[in-house]
Formats: sequence, C-alpha cells, structure tokens
Amino acid sequence: MKKTLVWAFFTVFALSQWLFGAEVTVPKLEITSRGASEDGNFTISTSAEADIGINGGYKYGVLLGLGFEARNLEKALSYGRLKLPYSSPVNPAQAEYDEMVDELNDRYNNQAVLSLRLLEATVRELFNKPLDVSFFSGRYHNLGSGEEFVSRFGTVPVGTSYKGFFYFPDGIGGDSSRRYNGGMHSVFGTGFAATLNVSDVVVPTLYVYQDLSYRQSYPGEQLGGIFSGDFRLLVNSKNAKLEFFSGGSYIREHVPVFYGGLLAFFSSGVGLDFLFQAGIPFWRYGEGISIDNCYFLMEPQLRVGVMGLNITFFYHPVYYQNVEAPAEKGRADVNTKLFFGSINKNSFEGGVESTLSFKIDNGSGFNMWVSPFISAVTSGLQWDFKIRVNPLYFTEGGDFAEGFIGIRTAF
Repeated sequence: MKKTLVWAFFTVFALSQWLFGAEVTVPKLEITSRGASEDGNFTISTSAEADIGINGGYKYGVLLGLGFEARNLEKALSYGRLKLPYSSPVNPAQAEYDEMVDELNDRYNNQAVLSLRLLEATVRELFNKPLDVSFFSGRYHNLGSGEEFVSRFGTVPVGTSYKGFFYFPDGIGGDSSRRYNGGMHSVFGTGFAATLNVSDVVVPTLYVYQDLSYRQSYPGEQLGGIFSGDFRLLVNSKNAKLEFFSGGSYIREHVPVFYGGLLAFFSSGVGLDFLFQAGIPFWRYGEGISIDNCYFLMEPQLRVGVMGLNITFFYHPVYYQNVEAPAEKGRADVNTKLFFGSINKNSFEGGVESTLSFKIDNGSGFNMWVSPFISAVTSGLQWDFKIRVNPLYFTEGGDFAEGFIGIRTAF
C-alpha cells in the first residue's frame, strides 16, 4: 500500500511540474447561435466547440488535446437544473414509456462534454535525422483538407470555407453530430505517424494505427480488430499546393476498405485561384465504384480589387468519415459567394451568398437559400453574422428565414 502511494505521489508530482512548464493554447473555439422557427415558435439554439492544447517542449514534444462540445448549449444548461418528471411504474403505458425514452435520449445527446480528444508525443529529428516520429491516440489529422499548409508552412488558408455549422446546420443526412469539415478522411485511433522533413517543399507522412472511426459501418468492432495505414504527401510551391493521401483498413472477418483523394490549390497571382478536391472516402474491396463513392468539390475564386466571387460545386459522398449516410445519395450543392473586403488582409468581409441544393439523379429535395453576411476580426476573434432566406418557402411564423451569429478563433 505504501509503495502504491509513493508511486502515485511521484506521478502526480511529475505531471504537475510538466503542466506548470507547459504552454496552454486554444487552437479552435467556435460558438454558433442559430435563430429559427421551431413548431411555430422562434427558438435560439447554440452550438459550442473548443480544442484546448497543452504543449510541452520541442525536441520531445507532448500535446494533450482537450475538447469541449455542446450540440445545444441552451438544452445542456437547462437540463442541469431540471429533474426527470417520470416515476418508475411496474407496467408503464407505451406512450409514457416512449416519452421517457425520448426525454432521456434528448438529454443524453445534448450534454455539454469536456473530453480528451488527442494525446500526442513527438520525437523530433530521431537519431539526428530529418525524421519526426509521433505516438498519438485520439482524433489526429484531417486529410485532404489543406489545414496542414497553414500550420506547417504558414500559408494563407487554402481549403474551402463551405463547411461547418453555417452551411450544414442540420448535419449530414439529418445527423446533427456530424458535419462536413472540409476534409475527406480523418486519422482517428491509436498508433504512430512518421514525417520526413528532407525538403521544405515536399513533405511525406506515414500513419499506422488502430482505427476507431468505423462505429456505424461495423458495429461491435469499433474498439478493436480494425487497423489502418495511411500515406499523405504535401507539396508546397509558390503557385500550387497539393495534398495527396491514400490508405486502407484491415477489418477482421470482412473485406478490406480503401480510400484516397487529392486536394489541389492553384494561384495565378493576378486574382484568379482555383481549389479542387476529389477522392473516394470509402470503398469496400470487390464492390463496384460509382459516383456515390466520390467526394468532389470544385471552387474557382476570382478577385478584382476589393471585390471577390467564389463559386463552389460540392457533390456529397454517401460515405463520409467511414460512416454511411444514405440520405446524401445524389445530393449536390452550388454556392455562389459575392463579397467585398478580405478577412485575411483587412479583417473585414461582407456580401451575399446564394445556395442551391438538390438531388442530381431526380431533381428532388430542391432547396434555395439567399444569405447576406458580414464577417469581422477583432482581438483574435472572428465574428460572423448571417441571415438565410428561402424565397421558395414561406409559412406563417417566419419559417422561410433563419439567422446565425458565430464567434471563432482567428490567428
């Protein structure tokens, strides 16, 4: 017993010393409020998400990533003060039982949660060679998103802004816990990553890990028995930036799964840029490949003086982050963004967007949104204000319009 207490003391002491010397950062903070009509009543709902990083050292870098998430902050706050109004009868009526289950599910799905998202330990320049090796556990890199160009090379963002809560408030296929995040595949699990830093232009990375992302595709096996290997190649030049990735997953007693994709960003240097993302996020070996397997985004970006125009065509994949969403089959979006100013240069941007969403195969599910917006950066925070109006849909109570207010970190 004494020996156990001694070891516990030294462990806590060592951890406290590391924490006191560590650097705490908030690489991501997003708070988004949506005001819309719900069952005839105007309701405000708030989604909050934050990443908190605790870094220690460079040569032997350690990163502890904490995450805060609340899908509906108003419900999470109110549930903390309310008690369940249900008793436990021996033979409850079906209607009462269903109501109790719905209430419990709603409370469970709308909790405010502080959790561990990532643990990473990195040895840089292993054996005095240009090789960095990391051990990680949790949600790691977002492949095919272009995010690494900003953090590794210090470039301006090269990924699309057509992502997240402002464009997909109802989630993917009606699942509010999942939204398109600008990438095609996420490294999520426990394993190792090795990055070769021979060149400042071409940077390859190899990942080998137990994959924890197949929670719906292969239920019951998401905590073991599934292993993945991924390869990513970054190419950073003045007028072209490329991110290529490919990989596969071994799933016991099942056929393997393969995936891959390419992000390409080209800049003419005279006001015309072009972003292209294409890939197959999920394909079971032996099955046919169709357009439903594909992730495709094309975005020409034109700027003349203070004015800019982005046109985004996005074809939704049926499988995203290794989870199937049948409702996304055949769905595509065309988003036209006309704006003035530059959020990266003068910290202000405003304009109007029009978004068309429809099913390519039969034209059903047609939606149209017209959205004036304003964005500004102050003291390291970006403020976004947006109103979405559906001119083709109107009922009493204002269902044809909804408003958004967003706050996020800007570096």
